Order: sequence, then C-alpha cells, then structure tokens
Amino acid sequence: MRLISWNLNSRQRNLENQVAALVALKPDVVALQEVTPTTVFALRTMLANAGLRHVADSFSLAGSRSELTGRRRYGQLTASRCQLISEPPGRFTVPWPERVLSVTLMTLAGHVEIHNTHVPPGSSNKWVKIDHLDGLYAGLACPEERPRILCGDFNTPREELSTGEVVTWGQRPGLNGWRIARTIHGRAGSDWDRGERQVLTGLAAWGLPDVYRQLHGYDRVEASWVFRGMFQLGRRFDHVFASPSLRAEQCRYIHEFRERGLSDHSAIEAVFRWPTCAT
Repeated sequence: MRLISWNLNSRQRNLENQVAALVALKPDVVALQEVTPTTVFALRTMLANAGLRHVADSFSLAGSRSELTGRRRYGQLTASRCQLISEPPGRFTVPWPERVLSVTLMTLAGHVEIHNTHVPPGSSNKWVKIDHLDGLYAGLACPEERPRILCGDFNTPREELSTGEVVTWGQRPGLNGWRIARTIHGRAGSDWDRGERQVLTGLAAWGLPDVYRQLHGYDRVEASWVFRGMFQLGRRFDHVFASPSLRAEQCRYIHEFRERGLSDHSAIEAVFRWPTCAT
C-alpha cells in the first residue's frame, strides 16, 4: 500500500499540476492538507477521475462552514482507491476539529485507520498548536484495535540531531546545548516542549513510531519545508507515524514537488507491505 501525504499550500492555480504529479506516482491513498473551500470540489473531482474515487474531506463533514474562515479556512482531504468510511469530527478534542480528518480504509487484509492532520503553527496561533497536539496524543495513546496511520503537517520539530535528540519549539539554544524555555506566550515552556515531544516520539510507545526515522535513523538530514531568505533553512515538518503491523518498507520525501514550485512543502511517501486496497 502506497500512501502520499502532502501540504498543498492552498494553491488554487496549481491544482491540475498538483494532481497530475500525485497520480503519476500511482498512490493507493493520498492525504492532503491546506485544502480550502474553493479548491475542495475540484480536487475531489480530479482525484476521483484519476482512480482515487473514494474521497473524504473536512468541509463535507463540518456541521457549519461559517467558522471555517481566516485562520480556520484550511481543511484536509483523504482520497483512496479503497472504499473508506469517514468519521464525523469529534474523536479528537482539538480547538479546530476540521484540522483532523479520520477515515477507515477497507483493505484486503482488514481495516486500517488513517488520521490526516495539519497542526496549526505556533508562531501565528500560539497555544492552539499545543492544544491540538495534546488532543492528538490523548486520542491515540491507547491500545490499537486495528492498524493505524497518523500523517500530515505537524509544524514540528525545530531540529533533529544525529544523536537522535529531537529539538522542539519549546527549547532555546544555550551555551551547553538546547534548554527548555522558561515561558512561551505566557505559559511554561516545559508544557510546550512536552506537547510537541509526546507526539513526535511519545506515540511510539503506543504503536505509532515515526516511519521515516524508523527506516533511516537520524544520520540522514531531511527537510520537507524550506525557508529561502538570506540563507536557506529547512525543517522536517511532514511526517507519517504508522503501526509496525503495516510493515513499512520505504519512506521518502518527494522534493521534486517543492522544487517545481507546486507547493512550499515536499510530499512524504510511505510504502507498506500491507496488501493493497480491495476495490
């Protein structure tokens, strides 16, 4: 089973090229972030025409779209060759429920849960980010009933070291390395660090390890989002966490999508030895 997760950067003019790039890789499942009310219908139609005909999106499941404006204008879309069942929002206690889209795939080997999320950035939304991560962790830190995948744009970590140390946005550089910030936006920096870390590394204890690091370790430096100013600065914000029973065998970042200007994010692709979808 081949899954691609990608933040589209809400680029309406690039939709046809974005979909063409995705379907050329023949994924079984795509999980998209920064879908908007003005792009969702076209995306659903183009993906369905390309064979990804089972589609769920945040806007169709929202009780009311009146709140989905401004910073809340972004939603998720998950499309699959498999039949899927979408869950109504509310499984996760997060500030903006449209930022988590949960579906169950019907595959040849059984049902697989996929949770597609876009964590609000802390720079513009402050503690909404940590409240969102807290909700993700609370909803997933439990024994699994079936294989699970959590994927999307997490806007964390700040950095990863070759030693395996993960640096969060709750840390600051010091003379002797990274330290926990005393306060961030009026609250304890330790709470911010915990909020990010519990998902990045803590979900592994509940059967959801980081697939990319599980396969490649920490020697390989990667970035899925790159800031180009006076100097280039990259962050690995996009992740796939998955149950070991799915047997991940490949995971890579598709930088070509970003380098071609299709989005400001690279996509992340994970291939599992789990049997393909039952159509």
